[in-house]
Amino acid sequence: MKIKIFVFILCATFGFTVYSYTNSLQYKLQSLLLNKNCNVGVAVIKGNKNFFLNNTETYPMMSVFKIFVAAAVLDKIEKENVSLNSPIIISQDMIYQTYSPLRDKIKKYPYQSTIEELLTYMLAQSDNIATDVLISYLGGMDNLNQFISSASFPQIVIKATEKQMSEDIQNQKLNVARPQDIALFLKAVNDGKILSSKQTDIFKKIMQQTQTGNNKLKAGLPNEIVIGHKTGSSDRDDNGVKIGDNDAGFIVLPNGEIYYIVVLIKNSKMSNDQNANLIAQVSKLVYEKLK
Repeated sequence: MKIKIFVFILCATFGFTVYSYTNSLQYKLQSLLLNKNCNVGVAVIKGNKNFFLNNTETYPMMSVFKIFVAAAVLDKIEKENVSLNSPIIISQDMIYQTYSPLRDKIKKYPYQSTIEELLTYMLAQSDNIATDVLISYLGGMDNLNQFISSASFPQIVIKATEKQMSEDIQNQKLNVARPQDIALFLKAVNDGKILSSKQTDIFKKIMQQTQTGNNKLKAGLPNEIVIGHKTGSSDRDDNGVKIGDNDAGFIVLPNGEIYYIVVLIKNSKMSNDQNANLIAQVSKLVYEKLK
C-alpha cells in the first residue's frame, strides 16, 4: 500500500504552536516517503513547536511499548519506596523461546535478578523475558494500562505480553499508539510530569544505553549527538509483510536543547534494511532542520 501523506496538527489543548519550519520539513518528508511500500507515521516535538505526519491512525508499537513498562515500574518503586536493587526471582516457568540476552546469561534457576537489572535488559537490550517479568511485577496488563491512562494517554493501548506476541503473530498488532502520543509521553516524562526527578533521571539514563537499532534514528545523527531511544521490530506475515518497524526517542542538541522524535512503520513490504534506512533518513532530515 502506498503512503498517503497528510499532516495532523495536535489540538490546542496542549498549547503548542506550529511555526513555518514545518512547511519545508513537510515537503521534504513527503518527497522522502513518496511511493514507499509501507505506512509511516512521524511525530516531532521541540519546545512549543511540533510536527505530526500521518497521526490519525495507530501503529503497532512492538518493543517501543517497553518505554511504558519502564515508566510504570519506576513509578511503582517510587510510590512504594522500593530500591532499584530489590530482588526479583526468575523461575524456570517464566522462560520461553524468544529474544532474551538475560535468559542466555542465566545458568541456573531460580535466578535472583534486580529491578535495575531487568529495566536495563528491557530497555537497553530489548529483552523480552525481562519485559514480561516486569509486567508481572506490576501486577499485569490492567495495572500497566491504568498507569498509562492515569498519565492522560488513554489512546495508548497495550494488550499483549511478549510471550503472547511470540505465540501468535496476530498479537503483534495489539499494542498500538499514535506517534504523537509516544512523543508527548516522552516529553511529559522528561518534563517531570509523570515521574519524580530521581526516577526521570534513571529512565533517561537507561534510554541512552540502548544497544539495538543503531541503523535507525541514531544512524541519521552525527556521532557526538546524545540520543535516548527505544526501537521495535516485528515478524513478517505469510505474505512477507512486516507488521511494524519503529524507533522512538529524545535527542539532546549541542546547545542542550531537546527534541522528541517518533517514526513508526507498519505494513511494510520493504526489507528490514530499507525500513531502517528510511527511519534514519527521517531522523537526518529532522536533525538538519532543528539543530
